[in-house]
Amino acid sequence: MVHLNNLTEFKYTDVTNTEFLDDIRELSCIHRNRVRWKPGRETRCCAFSSSGDKFAWSPGHGHVEIIHMFTVSQLNHGDSQRERNSITCGCNVTSMKFAPPFVMTENKFSSTSLLATGLENGQIKIWDSNNGHLLFNLSDHTDIVRGLSFSPCGIPLLVSCSEDKTIKVWDLADDGNMTLTVRQQKFPVLDCAFSPVNPHVLASVGMAKMVIVWDFVHKRSCRPARRLRGHNNDVISCSWSPDGALLATASHDTTVIIWDPHANVQITVLCHLYPLPCPIYAGGANGAWVTSVNFSNDGTKIATVCEDNHVRVWKLWNRQDTVYVVPLSKSGLQCRFSPDDQTLAISQLNGIVTLASVPCRKVLSLRHLSRLAARKAISSKMIDLMTLPQPIKDYLAYRFPL
Repeated sequence: MVHLNNLTEFKYTDVTNTEFLDDIRELSCIHRNRVRWKPGRETRCCAFSSSGDKFAWSPGHGHVEIIHMFTVSQLNHGDSQRERNSITCGCNVTSMKFAPPFVMTENKFSSTSLLATGLENGQIKIWDSNNGHLLFNLSDHTDIVRGLSFSPCGIPLLVSCSEDKTIKVWDLADDGNMTLTVRQQKFPVLDCAFSPVNPHVLASVGMAKMVIVWDFVHKRSCRPARRLRGHNNDVISCSWSPDGALLATASHDTTVIIWDPHANVQITVLCHLYPLPCPIYAGGANGAWVTSVNFSNDGTKIATVCEDNHVRVWKLWNRQDTVYVVPLSKSGLQCRFSPDDQTLAISQLNGIVTLASVPCRKVLSLRHLSRLAARKAISSKMIDLMTLPQPIKDYLAYRFPL
């Protein structure tokens, strides 16, 4: 671990532990009418529902498989087989997202059952995951839909990004009508994510090293607030910490950068190739492109997937910073923590999704819980203005452990 001007750089070779992720199980698809769908080109995406009672993934061929109320141990005994169902989207699925709880006054379905799927042909289809009924068919993108994000705090808005270089806003309370198209990008947009605590903050990443934090004023107005510079290649994935204080971005330059996006400061760099390639090589093929990043819901871990056929779980924010490296059978494309952080899902290039049990602390430290609560309401700039001991300020700002 090397400290450089408050920037912490972590090697990926600290720990290799195949027992950290245990009870690993692979899923392909289910039996339907005695016909087993074979895995398709790749499983590009997967998603957990906000309550954790459903898990969805696409094994290819335009199909989405959904498992209801399961744990990895239940899968070992086949308990969840009768609780699966399948949805046919008609085109390869490139992104998906379950909706959080929000109010739908004129509709008779629960928002928590909504599953949005972004397709290769530019369409977005929103389904009732309980029965497979199509509820919304949103058509305006002209290229692959790469990212989907629902607004937090009970607002029924969906934001999508696409390789057509646009970000679009859809109002689900108004029959899914599109309310805004943002065209300020010169390159394809590859992922987007709302801050989990602030419906007015949106992040997007894309080709040409693009990382932008947007001021999402309302459903008809969105303007760039700041651009985060530090990557040396296309940026593929982004994820917010649960308190909205940090933003993690994964890039083909072999790194994940964890930012304080409100202060435009790099907090940590997670290295997947060490030593880091110089910028001229980081801009091309290097064998260690990072394809996905995801914060755990308790804010203590970050999962990353790299094209070197490994998934890494980084345990940060304490004095025993550790990374666990676990091999995959095929290159991974996306990783997602379950809401209780006990399961990590990894979608893979061979059309299979891997589910692994992740040991986690049953009781988080009071310091960490206090910081999570404080950072939901206090920015790093406000912390610097407070009359507090400097070590406490640094801890609250994620500069180093207390």
